[in-house]
Amino acid sequence: MLKKVALYSLTGAILAASQSVFAHTRLQTPVIDENSAAHGSNYNNEVIGHGCTTASGDRINVVGTVVVFPDGVDSTLTVDGEASEQTLIDFVSNWGSPVQLIQNKDVFEIQDEITDPLGNVVGYWAGSAEGLKHNLTGVIPFRTSGVIIEPTSCAKSVTFRIAIADICRVTAASDFSTENLNLWTPAVGSSFEIEDSSGYDSPATLTVNRTSDMPEACGDGVDVVVTPSAAQLDRDFPVVIDGVQVWPAP
Repeated sequence: MLKKVALYSLTGAILAASQSVFAHTRLQTPVIDENSAAHGSNYNNEVIGHGCTTASGDRINVVGTVVVFPDGVDSTLTVDGEASEQTLIDFVSNWGSPVQLIQNKDVFEIQDEITDPLGNVVGYWAGSAEGLKHNLTGVIPFRTSGVIIEPTSCAKSVTFRIAIADICRVTAASDFSTENLNLWTPAVGSSFEIEDSSGYDSPATLTVNRTSDMPEACGDGVDVVVTPSAAQLDRDFPVVIDGVQVWPAP
């Protein structure tokens, strides 16, 4: 009997932990292999796990989502966990427009890509009035360009930290709270952070594993992590339609 109780308790703990992980908005395929340009793109999905919950316990639908990848221009890097002055170009040969949205209206009726000042696509947004029901999971398809790890570098993997907002109510930034939206963003000092929330400094990630040979001098190689800057997030996160910012509300 005691064994059954122990097994039941262990199973329950594992299920609870699994549900907690999958409740976060993440990528369906968070780890991919590097890809030469000849091999094209990797198809993937953003998976939205849940809506918002008010202080009274009411659950609210997600009416929009925003996803932003590091642009690699002023992003910060760590190498084997240590801050590095190196830049993304030292480890990735072809980072420019890392993501392309795939048109799909299964969850949100309107959608578009986010471009940086140079015209590179660095993310996307999608939204609609009804949106994603609070008790369901939403899947937003996109593709990433084949990433080529710099042949002369010692990178054995490069992980990109991806900032995501799941919007339940359109508010001004001053009214950001977990009752109105879920932010899965790195803690870099941007306007898109909610401290003491489960999404604080908990962005989604995309890890690219090296498949090409490393220089012999590299030994086992290093793991590189790329984080978008606060300046990029403040620039690229707002949703603008026909020249008018619709979120955060002015």
